[in-house]
Amino acid sequence: MNSTLKYLHNISQPEAQSFASLGYDFSGSESIIQNICDDSRAIQTGDTFLLLPRAIHQTHEYIQAAISAGAANMIGVGATKISSAIPCLSLPNMHDLGVLLRRWFQTEQSQTQCMGITGTDGKTSVTWMLREALTRHYGKAWSSGTLGWMESAEHAHALPNTTPSLLTLHRLLAAASKQAVPALVMEVSSHGIAQERIAGLDFNAALWTTLGHDHLEDHGGFDAYASTKQSFVRHVAKHGGTVIYNQDQTRIHQRLQQEDFTSFTYARGLHQPQVNILAWEQELPGLLRLASQNEEVVIEDIPVGNFHAENIAAVAQLLHAHLQLDLQTIAPLLHGISAPPGRMQPVQAGRWQVFVDYAHTPEALQACLDTSRAMTRGRLLLVFGCGGDRDHEKRPQMGAVAAEYADVIWLTSDNPRSEAPESIISEIKQGIATPHAVETYSQSNREKAIADAIAYMCIDDVLIIAGKGHEPYMEIHGVKKPWSDIACAHQYLSLKNQGEAICA
Repeated sequence: MNSTLKYLHNISQPEAQSFASLGYDFSGSESIIQNICDDSRAIQTGDTFLLLPRAIHQTHEYIQAAISAGAANMIGVGATKISSAIPCLSLPNMHDLGVLLRRWFQTEQSQTQCMGITGTDGKTSVTWMLREALTRHYGKAWSSGTLGWMESAEHAHALPNTTPSLLTLHRLLAAASKQAVPALVMEVSSHGIAQERIAGLDFNAALWTTLGHDHLEDHGGFDAYASTKQSFVRHVAKHGGTVIYNQDQTRIHQRLQQEDFTSFTYARGLHQPQVNILAWEQELPGLLRLASQNEEVVIEDIPVGNFHAENIAAVAQLLHAHLQLDLQTIAPLLHGISAPPGRMQPVQAGRWQVFVDYAHTPEALQACLDTSRAMTRGRLLLVFGCGGDRDHEKRPQMGAVAAEYADVIWLTSDNPRSEAPESIISEIKQGIATPHAVETYSQSNREKAIADAIAYMCIDDVLIIAGKGHEPYMEIHGVKKPWSDIACAHQYLSLKNQGEAICA
């Protein structure tokens, strides 16, 4: 168990309870739950081992490991018949497990509002900004997602997944409830929805940011991927939660227009006739104008980029539609709001304009480069790659976006995992016209690619290093090796400054 999970366990753990007290007919000397653990490697003597449906192919192995470690009893989920030497409570599905966990953690009457953010791009930024705005409004708010579990901007705890395990999320809600945290904002990934890691959690609001290409290979194609996200917002609406979505995303709009629940939208352009729209427009860098019916406000000192203006509009509509705050009240909650680490994050090193961004989909890369082009007086330089063992379809699409917006491109590694970086680069190149309309270099060593791009820069150029953002590692053949785009860029910019290697 890592340090985050240990800390979360300590502040969320309830007193020991019997299965009978939770409403289950499970009697005998081993009918007490003193702790629930879903990892057979972390079992302590007396624990209840939780066996999830995804373990179906290694059921016997995990059960034996749990028993050897001292598990007193277990909970099995799914239709598969479980043979165990220790008492086992069988639950038919993840929903029923969610119900048990709410009872065990005593969160059935929790006053903590859960707000779920889903979308191909924008989840992390909206989650970060919404947590910050809710902290200003309530005094405190938490979030979980790509950047981990955030008690505040200064107190972050790493999590293994964007949407962690069901048990971890229920522990998080229990901890928030015990500490009277008014709101918990969660990134809800397509994997988290499909694998039912959010079962039993009552979301008070759901926000759908974008719909593009990512993880399609895991869902069986685009339609299945989109339907997975749609199922989440439909579930939230069915249970009385507020649904907000980006109306400028045509494919989301077409899907949700056909639903029979009320939803609230945000869209660009101040002349929108629909009642439920919150309109936004960025007229000048750093300023955002918001309008809803007869109200209009200007938000000042916002992060650079139209995509961040869009994300702030999403936050504003959630505050407006769900908490029923008027725009005059919302404005001070958003003035000077910060961007999360790794989203158009500048590398501070003299006069050079170098930014690190997490963009790893065609849509996110286009938004990043479109923003960058608007502030570029010289050339727009780009270093990026695509992750290994992931969506192959998006690789040439990202190549095409890069060629359309950038002037010089370095194709390189980005978490190649089990694939050869050269093979990934070759697939990206399929989207770049031959002969190349833009300068294109292939350099599988990411450090060398960044170093070459920085050496190539002139003073009016802008360099974007895309794909990894805040990530502190490079994953190669199952090993996560320490890595930082920010640290690498800073190192070579410092060398450049020392050598005064500036083009005329």
